[in-house]
Amino acid sequence: MDQATHQRKLALLHEPHMQALMTYREELGSKTGKVIPYFDPEDGGTRAELLLLLSHVDGDPGSTKAGSSFISVENEDQTAGNLRRVVTDLGLDRENLLIWNVVPWQDGDAKKEAGQGAMHLARLVQLLPDLRGIAVLSKEGAVVRAARDELAHGRRVEWVFTSSPAPRAFNRFGVQLTQDLGQLARRLSLV
Repeated sequence: MDQATHQRKLALLHEPHMQALMTYREELGSKTGKVIPYFDPEDGGTRAELLLLLSHVDGDPGSTKAGSSFISVENEDQTAGNLRRVVTDLGLDRENLLIWNVVPWQDGDAKKEAGQGAMHLARLVQLLPDLRGIAVLSKEGAVVRAARDELAHGRRVEWVFTSSPAPRAFNRFGVQLTQDLGQLARRLSLV
């Protein structure tokens, strides 16, 4: 992400649709002792109808050199580029989306930390009053699937568990990911 884009996003973090998510991010950082990246304020924030859950953070979210301080389709890594392509190809409006990670910090093995990351997702879902769908684009889907009822808080939420947009998985299963996400988006009338 270039410096101008990064600065633009930082300036938008205090918009109304981001306030509860900023508090969530700060609380999560305090509870875990980890550096937590920002939600992308150019996505839907608390107005999101579809939550896209990726696996884990690549790079160091505290450093603009080794990683991004945002979880965003505008990051320069291949995973973000693949997801951006899918979102664009499907015609999904980013204002309807919120992108996050099952493990929203960089600290070792995502498989080992997926349970800890999933524990914090229920609070995030509570902050999304318009949420109607969750797409788990991650090999950590089994951990999220086990917590599915708790995450939904009794609301009717449509789910899809599919492949990751990470390069190796996307090379093999990118078509399936696009089809699965497209079907969910059509069920939610988002495309």
